[in-house]
Amino acid sequence: MYRLMTSPLVIRRNGSRQRGVALLMVISTLVLVTSVVADFQYNSRVDLQLAMNSRDKLQAEYNALSVLRLFSLVIKQSRQLQDALGGLMKTLGVDPQAMPSISQMIQMVPMECGLLSTIAKPRKESSLSVDEEKEKSSEPDFFPGECLATTTSEHAKISINLLAQRTNGVDRRIAELLGGLLSDPKLERHFQEDDKNGTHAENPLQLVGAIADWVDNNKVESTNEVTDEDRHYTGLKDSYHTKNAPFDSIDELQLVHGVDDELFALLKDHVTIYSDTTAIEIATATPLQIGAGLLASKRAGVSVVDMIPGLLTLVKGMNELRGKSMGMFTLTMTILLTLVEQAALTPYVDVNRLRQVFTDHASNTWYTLVSEGRVGNASVTLRAVFQAREGKFYYFRME
Repeated sequence: MYRLMTSPLVIRRNGSRQRGVALLMVISTLVLVTSVVADFQYNSRVDLQLAMNSRDKLQAEYNALSVLRLFSLVIKQSRQLQDALGGLMKTLGVDPQAMPSISQMIQMVPMECGLLSTIAKPRKESSLSVDEEKEKSSEPDFFPGECLATTTSEHAKISINLLAQRTNGVDRRIAELLGGLLSDPKLERHFQEDDKNGTHAENPLQLVGAIADWVDNNKVESTNEVTDEDRHYTGLKDSYHTKNAPFDSIDELQLVHGVDDELFALLKDHVTIYSDTTAIEIATATPLQIGAGLLASKRAGVSVVDMIPGLLTLVKGMNELRGKSMGMFTLTMTILLTLVEQAALTPYVDVNRLRQVFTDHASNTWYTLVSEGRVGNASVTLRAVFQAREGKFYYFRME
């Protein structure tokens, strides 16, 4: 009989191998558990961040909506506010005519969350001590985050839907205003280079005619009554026809022949579909709108290039008056005519036409409101058109 003998060396090797396998299993298990825990933590953080972002976006939307509605309430009561301020000025012995119009003041002074918190924060009787009241006063505002609302008057803009109104020279006056707006020499390249559709308007007159063709009720071109107004659109890859109806939105201008992206970016802030008057409200007009009105009032045979030095001088004079009055400057027809004379523009401008282009009357009716709410990394912008007399929103969009 032979006894089977195992070498101690072999036993040690087998034991080491078993311990190595066990160690690998433990390490693999730890790696697996660690990865699962890390993935769980990551997903938890992502879910938490998404929830916080959703909360912030909702709060930002509420902030923007709240400041928008409060601003619309102020605008709705603007006439009463103007009458009250006029009575106060008389009591103080100040001429009410020297006070900016309420529409101008509304346009100059934005509304923000600080004012909202002051108005909306609940005020209750409290028996707290002075120290406790101070501690309570350091609590977050009623509206956490930021919000801001601004407004512009639609009556300082050019009403393009009136191009279809061919009575009493209404369409002609609107066409002259658009022509003045598009006569800036900086825009010449838009009438020389093709747009993305491979076409372009040859000059400002043709572009104004294309806009008029979009809203009129016939099928012939305004600038050439023997040609079809659809010829610029039927040859496109995605062809369509002129609308032959009023604009429902300023964005429709992008469909008009000759209006490229850059021209639309210029036009959208200076034209409107809401105002029903041809005259520009001078108190709330921008320098560009005033320049367009002056160019629309130029005498026959006068070149735009000849008027540029005088226009620059006039704008400089307006800025100086605004600076002296600390921003509370109201432009009137009397002041404008004085500035025209000082800028040596009288030989180039027809004063009678200028009086038709601008008006001192503040309509206080149509306003565009833009409000922005911001909380954390979330922001919401709202754009709306408000009718003050009716107290109604006619346009609303979240951007």
